[in-house]
Amino acid sequence: MRYQVRGKVKEFLRQEAWRSRAALAAVVTVCVVATTLAVTGAGADTNGMKFLQTGHLIYNSTLNRVFHIDGGTKAVDGELPVPDLGPGVQTVQTDKQGFMLARGSITEFGKSDLKVEDPVKAPSEEQPTALEAAGTAYAVYRDSGAITRLGEDLMTLPGSGSLGPPVTTADGTLWVHRLTSRELCRLPVKADRLTCPAEVPSGHTGALTVVSDQVVFVDTTARELRAVDSGGFGRKMPVPEVAMTPTSIVAPYDVNGRIAIVEPTGTEVHLVDAAPMVGDRQAAAPVAWKVRSGKYSQIASTGNGLALIDSASGSLVTLGPDGKEKSFQQIPRPSPKAKADRKDQPRLFRGADRRVYVDSVAGEHSMVVDDDGEVTEVKAVGPAKKPEKSQPPRPKETVTPPSTPPSTPPSTPPTSAPPRTEEKPQPPENTDGGDKRTTRPPRRTEPPERKTTPPPSKPTPTKPTTTKPTTTKPTQKPKPPPVKATRAAAPPGLEATSGDNEVTLTWRRPNLNGGTFVSYSVSQDSDPETTTSSSYTWSGLDNGTTYTFEVRAVTTGSDGEMLIGVAATITASPGSGTFSISYGPQADDGPDSDCPAGTEQDCHYMVLHARNFEPDTDYTFRAYSNGKQIHDAYTLSTDSNGYLERKKFHNSRVGETVYVTATGPGGPYRSNSFKWPAG
Repeated sequence: MRYQVRGKVKEFLRQEAWRSRAALAAVVTVCVVATTLAVTGAGADTNGMKFLQTGHLIYNSTLNRVFHIDGGTKAVDGELPVPDLGPGVQTVQTDKQGFMLARGSITEFGKSDLKVEDPVKAPSEEQPTALEAAGTAYAVYRDSGAITRLGEDLMTLPGSGSLGPPVTTADGTLWVHRLTSRELCRLPVKADRLTCPAEVPSGHTGALTVVSDQVVFVDTTARELRAVDSGGFGRKMPVPEVAMTPTSIVAPYDVNGRIAIVEPTGTEVHLVDAAPMVGDRQAAAPVAWKVRSGKYSQIASTGNGLALIDSASGSLVTLGPDGKEKSFQQIPRPSPKAKADRKDQPRLFRGADRRVYVDSVAGEHSMVVDDDGEVTEVKAVGPAKKPEKSQPPRPKETVTPPSTPPSTPPSTPPTSAPPRTEEKPQPPENTDGGDKRTTRPPRRTEPPERKTTPPPSKPTPTKPTTTKPTTTKPTQKPKPPPVKATRAAAPPGLEATSGDNEVTLTWRRPNLNGGTFVSYSVSQDSDPETTTSSSYTWSGLDNGTTYTFEVRAVTTGSDGEMLIGVAATITASPGSGTFSISYGPQADDGPDSDCPAGTEQDCHYMVLHARNFEPDTDYTFRAYSNGKQIHDAYTLSTDSNGYLERKKFHNSRVGETVYVTATGPGGPYRSNSFKWPAG
């Protein structure tokens, strides 16, 4: 009964949409009651139940229709015709309304009456970032800084400078990072303005994320986590063992209490345990999940795993709860008839049901990512239909096989029959259970004509038009035996950063030479330590003392033999201070900002951050790009607290790895390193 009712409703909507609101309301009521009885039982509240409150809405710009995808069944269970809004439209929902976010406009429709309102002007012409939360939704225009809250508490805040990636908490509060003023701001559901309880230090980069409903700011410059709430910054947790850069991408929501961080061109996702941010448990060591090489532009948490978009190949990569790759699939490309803009890209969207949806360009497909990383592709072309009953085949005419003469053949062919063209012989019908050709309908045949001459003894065989001739495959040569694995090469890019009584080592994965990766072995005149991450902090050292560190990759061969790789070696001295650099503002016309002609857009300063150095003391700083010094050395002085923050050393070498050294008491120090981004 339920399917019959729903089928009639959909047929009605297709034929009579918008012509009779009274009739439409009656049909919708039937649909609401049927759905409610089927899902929740009699007596449930039917308000706003045309579309389910979970799942995902997607706008197909080719068909000019909004489709609702049920995340549980992975099927389209509702659709709605809407005006042509152009390409790149995002669609979000609240409990009772749906909103289509186009460039420059917002269009609303009601879930219960399916009434599409006239578009209203958006606060910006850019494509917004869309978010769904408890009972509300947001359109965040990151370039202009404008924010529109959608739903019953509709309001728009004008732009005030660019914003970082936004996040929401369980109660529907929106959090944003104002990049120009460095403020971290919140907008509760009933509030009419932003309040900004915290401010990021000058020159620091980072992003907001949510861990167990606690908002956390990931400071990628200081490599630390800072809890933040309406009272400002709270608990702080350093993460020196994870290399971060201004281009690091942070997942907006946690993976089982861990924060996922990935470099756009990296091959590992680092998961940082944020337990101290939400409780008193001590943080476990960070872990690294291996990902295939690519250019990652978006990352989202499924709760237990991760989904990433590789913009270089246009693919979706998912990782399961064990950190292993669960799926690697091409995101469907627009059809030839699709209405798409060259600037549009596939989007990761985390729905209110906490599933991750990957919408293709033009909205013709969506990929549903479950909690365990499994991916199901859904075509946004209409509700799933029950398979139609196939028509019974026509009864075969009784004909006499060619090999047997008819019992009463006609003496002469009918005079009214048109002349016949000779047909090519067809392969005989298979009756022994072999390769049956069921796609071609049975041909009607007529009684054979009498022939005055015998057929040729060897008829010329003809090839079926749809079947390639059978060919004998050449005998394959036996595969050569697998090459025996040898020990891994030395980890490249080994670097050391000095801290107070500690040294942090970072490196890249080496060539494993046919082996299977197990771990890294890090040693310093003692028993080696083991880690699976490409960084390690050695603590308990004496400041000012020089130490030698070795890092090796441990692998296994095909026979299970343990192989210890070649060592990469470095010497370093721990100090009482910490030193880091970040990507600074565009270079001005100062004395040390002579940017090469044509590179002005990419020419920015490095910002030096020195902490706990000797107070009122001179230190000599040198900047390097791809290992070569790029400027004359500068001598700068710390303040009375041993602190120094200064923009210095302009650079425009996009893609090269930069770092700075500081020589002086307690040193030498070497900063973090990162690839210089495009301006």
